[in-house]
Amino acid sequence: MAEYGELNAMKQSLPAIRALSPSLSIGFLRTEKERGSFYFFQQKTAPQLSGFFGDDFWERILLQAALHEPSIRHAILALGSLHAKSEQDSGLIHQSYINGWTDNFSSKNYSQAINTLLGRLPHERPQAIDVYLICSVLFACLETMQSRYGSAITHVQSGIKIICEVKYDEETRQHQHDSLKASKIPYISIGMLEEMFVHLDLQVSQMVGEPESMANRAQKQEIPAIFSSLSVARERLVSHWHVTSHSTSDEWDPFSEKLTVPLAGAWQKKSSSILARWSSAYDAYLNIQGKNLTGRKRKGTAVLRILKELGSTAVVLTKTTVDDQMEWDVFCSMFDKIVSLAEDIVEIDQKSTEGRPTFCIDMALIGPLFAVSCRCRDPIIRRRAISVLQNYNRTEGVWNSFATYKAAQRVLDIEETGLQNSTSCEDVPNWTRISNVSLNFNPTERRATLSYSRPRDEYDVTKHMTEVIEW
Repeated sequence: MAEYGELNAMKQSLPAIRALSPSLSIGFLRTEKERGSFYFFQQKTAPQLSGFFGDDFWERILLQAALHEPSIRHAILALGSLHAKSEQDSGLIHQSYINGWTDNFSSKNYSQAINTLLGRLPHERPQAIDVYLICSVLFACLETMQSRYGSAITHVQSGIKIICEVKYDEETRQHQHDSLKASKIPYISIGMLEEMFVHLDLQVSQMVGEPESMANRAQKQEIPAIFSSLSVARERLVSHWHVTSHSTSDEWDPFSEKLTVPLAGAWQKKSSSILARWSSAYDAYLNIQGKNLTGRKRKGTAVLRILKELGSTAVVLTKTTVDDQMEWDVFCSMFDKIVSLAEDIVEIDQKSTEGRPTFCIDMALIGPLFAVSCRCRDPIIRRRAISVLQNYNRTEGVWNSFATYKAAQRVLDIEETGLQNSTSCEDVPNWTRISNVSLNFNPTERRATLSYSRPRDEYDVTKHMTEVIEW
């Protein structure tokens, strides 16, 4: 009874959770190693995973759920331990694929989390929908932290499958699933989990080059008159603008059945409306909350500004004609602004992390900087963007800064080979510029495929190319 009272009191008072120390004895944490891993997750891993925006899921809901759900608790211990080990080993990128799990404690707890989640006896009640989906997210993070993208994708797709199978009963006003139960009081709502998996689905589609399974759900997410938080503003922007903001595919084939010229015009009109509504809701939020934002959330506002600026270029450039890479040159001042914002964010972030590698599941800077490095032909601005990627030891979902730097540098080398004394974008002729640049990360190995189109000659006859980038 005393232990139950202690856990219940902690559930009711989260500030007490944030005050935990490694040496504090907690009922569900039996050993010093468990307490240390839980504390590391709470103090280091959760804030990193929540990114620049702050996130109730990582910094409150998970800690609350861990008090009662062994599968979530074991997954958190595995994540905290693995993250601590990666910092000791000077970064995720240097871990060995061959050696597999480099942390026995993490591996053991990961296995226990899976067994606890799936190994229920026939007489036991089915697992809860929200617990299963929370674990899918945690398992994907564990795999991604080791660059095991194939396994991470499997966990994300498993969660997406469950969400797509969940039905809502209008009469009982409850969600239903054939093999999982709906919690009467879930740790997190199905709606919030759906938003999270929409975002993860976009990350997966970007990696494997396939359409998102939940694209229709993303488009159904409404934009309110005012956002309730910075993280909600981020989710709505990413949901509606992910493809246009982060894809460096620059041409629409006028002969393609997927997107005809009239449809492209309609897309532009719809996208302009979405961006205008998002901007209005975001400005309303900043007018009320702007003065109260923490330092981390101020970095988040800068990230959103970057994403918005990149998204707006897709509205301005309606690619209904033959691709012309020279059209990007009018955005040089915007590219300069984006890189300056990124440099400021990285400088502040590296001071707070003391240069240690950081990891989160959200797209923030790496994808946008890659887009700038591919689209901006001003040699100074472009090299600044590439330099940030080279020196920023960070992983965002499947995007690793060092791997992306190598791809960006390769794009620059392709376009500037043979050019001398280039001082501005005008010095890079259209026939040397490549287009339709995409970077797809291999699910199982430390390599990515760089795809692009380049002119065969000065007469605009293009050929499609692929190269492998390894790190």
